[in-house]
Amino acid sequence: MTGDVDAVVLAAGRGGRLGLGPKAWLSLGGRTLLERAVAVMRGVASRVVVGVAADELPRARALCGDADVVPGGHSHRETMLAALRAGRAPVAIIHDVAHPFVTAALAREVIDVARREGAAVAAVAATSTAYRRPAGGAAERLGPRDIWTVRRPFAFRREDFARGLAAGADTDGLSVILSRAGVSTALVPSPSWNIKITTPDDWALAQAIERGGLA
Repeated sequence: MTGDVDAVVLAAGRGGRLGLGPKAWLSLGGRTLLERAVAVMRGVASRVVVGVAADELPRARALCGDADVVPGGHSHRETMLAALRAGRAPVAIIHDVAHPFVTAALAREVIDVARREGAAVAAVAATSTAYRRPAGGAAERLGPRDIWTVRRPFAFRREDFARGLAAGADTDGLSVILSRAGVSTALVPSPSWNIKITTPDDWALAQAIERGGLA
């Protein structure tokens, strides 16, 4: 069932840390990261809203077909809020072009858990020991599976998000906003190859994953 779901694709970033220009227009496996993200979200939502930089609107609308394309803001948060305002479905799922290997199956699982629990996010469990060391403090050993790295997508009930947003600053993260509405975010195990592209090393890894057909 997709009729109760709006998908938001965040694609307004400038890719400053990557140094290759806006990530949305990078090509991986013969498709731009924007095309990949929109294609997956079309399979899980009744409506797809894409937030892009204002000067990229014509280009994005030509590429995204029946998806709604709206101008984003100066941050991921501003872009997300602008895109959310364009939808009305009771469940929203947030995706980002920086996560090129998200599958429809993973997105559906995140949506299903969010319907039951209120909110859910894909996350990768650590498989090695790690240490947490606060500034000036002693190191704390953390064992495997004590740490989960948040990925995308992230799904939640719109009414809970609205209540959490009204209760505090909208600069907080999604899980913090939802917690103000009494909703805990459930973790949905994600494959380790569901990476986020931020740095040149991440881009090299994404190309290797794509060439090897691992995703």
